[in-house]
Amino acid sequence: MHCRKQDPMKLLVPLAVSALALGSPSAVAQEKTPAKKAPAAAAMGAPTPPAELAQFNSMTGNWKCSSKMHLPPEMGGEQTGSSTMTIKKETGGYWLVGQWKMAKTKTMPETKGTMYWGYDTGEKKFIELGVDSGGGYMRGTSDGPQGGAWLWNEEGSMMGKKMKTRTTVTQKTPDTIEVKSELEAEPGKWAPMFEDNCKKASGSA
Repeated sequence: MHCRKQDPMKLLVPLAVSALALGSPSAVAQEKTPAKKAPAAAAMGAPTPPAELAQFNSMTGNWKCSSKMHLPPEMGGEQTGSSTMTIKKETGGYWLVGQWKMAKTKTMPETKGTMYWGYDTGEKKFIELGVDSGGGYMRGTSDGPQGGAWLWNEEGSMMGKKMKTRTTVTQKTPDTIEVKSELEAEPGKWAPMFEDNCKKASGSA
């Protein structure tokens, strides 16, 4: 039988194709080597309340207040009353929470409510929120104590009526507070709404 001589180039071409298809030993080794993982991010530390909230520290404790109210005729008019409030830090120190109760007066039933005080780091303002057992609510802001007094600009609803109020809280001593609230009867005209004189119970904080 006559045998033709094979062209060496024709033998090299399929060998080269096979090598490319299978990959070189070094390439295969690289594919099998697992990729290195990025180092784990450091665990975040626990957030801490804004330092500004320390200005509320003297407010914590149990308070008893005597009140003089200057309400509109439809809300009972002039009258006196008494109330209590317990204020403490909650939610990791981010909020001060006050649970208050006002005793029944000549025209108003016993009322209970909750107040929240905090600090908005974006707006750079102190904030307050409040709700009561009569369906009322309130929200307000303050720039902080000025000369020992806090001025709160507020808006909300009381007995179904929308209203704007402003409240001045003055801490006379570590254990005594005076609270005066005014109602915007007409745009730009303010009328007294109530005054509270409060005393902290001995030993409370």
